Parts: sequence; structure tokens; C-alpha cells
Amino acid sequence: MGLMRADILVPVAVLALIGTFHRRIAQSGTFFLLLTNLPITILHEAAHYSAALLLGGKPTGFRLCPQRVKGGWRLGSVNARVTVFSAAPTALAPVVWLFIAGLLLIKRTALAGDSLPALCGVYLAAYVCSAASIPSWQDIKVAVTYPVSFLLWSTILVAADFIIG
Repeated sequence: MGLMRADILVPVAVLALIGTFHRRIAQSGTFFLLLTNLPITILHEAAHYSAALLLGGKPTGFRLCPQRVKGGWRLGSVNARVTVFSAAPTALAPVVWLFIAGLLLIKRTALAGDSLPALCGVYLAAYVCSAASIPSWQDIKVAVTYPVSFLLWSTILVAADFIIG
């Protein structure tokens, strides 16, 4: 039981430490905020773009150029046609990065071996993936605006689980 607790607590503590360090750097100024968030923004927006492309959302823009907006910054955006079929998965697509972060943490020993620099890289990649998975207010707004899309995809997933077993 103690080993399992350590297997969970150590990665969580390391990710919290990386997050604290990231926040400190980002608070050092606009340049550092934009620079340290660029990999996170790329992954986040790539998830939206990919989902829209795969589901017929016809993405028309992939913007990584930061824009100052009321109350802060918009670090990236994707424009796509929103339909009942594409709304929920496109809006919530970045959540996939959370699963990838989990896989990285589960497989960290196999990925890093005995190399401390490789282990640090795995933890950093897991942090970037988990940070990229956080939905923006715009993502939440689109998901909530199209509840039928969310219901449709929930039904599809439950049916697939039932059929596949």
C-alpha cells in the first residue's frame, strides 16, 4: 500500500513543482509568459484543429500569434465551423492530452530507464501535456452552447462501449 501511495504522490509532487516553477517564470514578464506557454498553446490548439478536421468542422485558421484581450492574453485560437456533430469533441479535444500525460507518467520508468535527464524530460512532457489539456473559457462556452452535441457523443461512446464490451 505504501509503494502505491509513493507511486502516485511522487509524480504529483514533481508536476506541482514544475507548475510552480513555470508560474514563477511566466510572472517574470510578458516575454517569458508567452515563451513558456508556447509549447502548451501549440498542443492545445493542435487538438482543436485535428478534431475539427476529422469531424468535418473545416478549420479555417490556426493562430499562435498572441493577442492582448480584455483581462489578459489570447495565446492561440482555431476557427472552425461548429455543427452538432463536431461541437463537443472539437471544444473538448485538448482533454486527450491529459490521458497522454497519464500514460507518460505510468511508463516513465520504461521511457527514461536509469537516465535522470530522460526522467526529467518525461516529467516535463507530462506537465506540458497536462497543462495543454486545460479547457479555455471559449472551449467551455462552445461545449455548453451545444448540449445536443455532448449528448450525441455521450450516446455514441456508451453504445460503442456496449457493443465492444
